[in-house]
Amino acid sequence: MITGSRQTRRGKYYAVVREPYGKEGKTRQRWIPTGITDTGRNKREGQRRVNEIISDLNKEAAKSKPSQLNYDDDCLFCEWIQRYLDHKKTAIRITSWEAYDEYTRLHILPYFTPLELTLANVTPQHIRDYFSSRRQWGLSTNSIKKHLAIIRGALQMAVDDGILTHNPGYRLRLPKNEPFESRYYTEKESNKLLSVIENDPLKPAIILGLFYGLRRSECLGLRWRDIDFDTNTIQIRNTVVVQKTLVEKEQVKSRSSRRTLFIIPETRAYLLELKRRQTENRLLLGSAYQVNDHICIWDDGTPFKPNYITSHFSLLLKKHGLPHIRFHELRHSCASLLLNRGLSAKQIQSYLGHEQISTTLDLYGHLSTESKMETARVIGETLKLVSSDI
Repeated sequence: MITGSRQTRRGKYYAVVREPYGKEGKTRQRWIPTGITDTGRNKREGQRRVNEIISDLNKEAAKSKPSQLNYDDDCLFCEWIQRYLDHKKTAIRITSWEAYDEYTRLHILPYFTPLELTLANVTPQHIRDYFSSRRQWGLSTNSIKKHLAIIRGALQMAVDDGILTHNPGYRLRLPKNEPFESRYYTEKESNKLLSVIENDPLKPAIILGLFYGLRRSECLGLRWRDIDFDTNTIQIRNTVVVQKTLVEKEQVKSRSSRRTLFIIPETRAYLLELKRRQTENRLLLGSAYQVNDHICIWDDGTPFKPNYITSHFSLLLKKHGLPHIRFHELRHSCASLLLNRGLSAKQIQSYLGHEQISTTLDLYGHLSTESKMETARVIGETLKLVSSDI
């Protein structure tokens, strides 16, 4: 039986309840906000709300499954993390869950398992120490924040289940993100890349990444039905992503990523020829051809996989003596070329499908050496310094 009383803290009424906790008849105290201000005229309303809270808790306790009582002070934190992952498996997309599972297996469990830390004894300092260890491994703050989402989520589930009274990871602050400076190709390097891909299977993806600024997932998701040669438009609507499971979805990264682009004249003939060649391969191979509507495919119709694009692109650059960049940085190169040609950040934001212009400015606010020299030339022609004898 859960009991409690009305108490005041920081000018608000709280229900202070005493409820069963764990095994062997243990109890614990919990403060639950009523949301009612502590004033004389609200006293009766505050007591009514406290009574409601206690009544609701007793009803929930009566419905509780016996399995919920199996977790007490002796429950190991790592066991609870695994329970949390099992719970999330049906609550989030499979690729997101697989990423959670990978972070947990490779980092969280190997660190916390030797500590034999119980769920009830996790402190903010334990979590800070964990993050310090990951930084020593060379992980970025952005990567570590993904780990925090798992740890904080697991601890919050323990709070929601009444096992913990508070979440020790809730107010935890991490260092600020390191400034990200994207790498990109100059106009000369971009044209050299285009000159060496004529017979390379990755040519369609490179064209889409460099000319249109498409993300890897957008390149893989683009279908022929998304291209209208009559209106000269390309609809970016579909993506292909993978963690362990390959997932295609009629969905892009954000609302603004769902965009319409115009076919660049320099690529129109290539795209038409590519479509003709793929149709020819389909007729030649017959039943051996894997029928689909994707653009980035092998000669037998099999779609490219994300990891192939990443690994082959790196080998291609090395083979032809080009500076190493990630495939995603073809998108950065596209933005940099547009920026250096005088297009505004707003135009580039729309072309690349950034949700906020701040993303465009943060990522592509750099200028190349050529652009800075041009800026200096323009200001020099605008302002005239009157010479004087010194």
